Amino acid sequence: MPEPTPLDERYWFIEGRDAHFVDVPVPEFWNQLITGDVTDDVVKRVANTDGWLVSTYRMAADMDSSEMHPEGDELHYLVSGRLDLVLEEGDGDRVLELTPGDSASVPKGVWHRFIVREPALGIAITCGRGTEHRPLRD
Repeated sequence: MPEPTPLDERYWFIEGRDAHFVDVPVPEFWNQLITGDVTDDVVKRVANTDGWLVSTYRMAADMDSSEMHPEGDELHYLVSGRLDLVLEEGDGDRVLELTPGDSASVPKGVWHRFIVREPALGIAITCGRGTEHRPLRD
């Protein structure tokens, strides 16, 4: 069993009835997923199997890219701060304003990003397999 670690420093991957501690620093974790150069066994599980990535995030600045989860929905719960969750839909962007205690779901296959209104702390539960990132649209 790993030592307790803040959830924004490491992630957990829920696969079936098992919880796997992702012992890879957050920036390295996302670099492995985004580049496809996956060297950690648990990151391989996140990238290739059905399961849920559980994490917290701190945001002080707007996202500089959009992301999309093709294999499943993503759930966000805002603990503190204020965020706009921008869903990039076919007929234009839909903006969901999140304040502490709010939750929102991003449907699978929908590109999305955050705009920070006040520095925020949130919790995300994501189907990690196949996650994609792209530069912001003009």
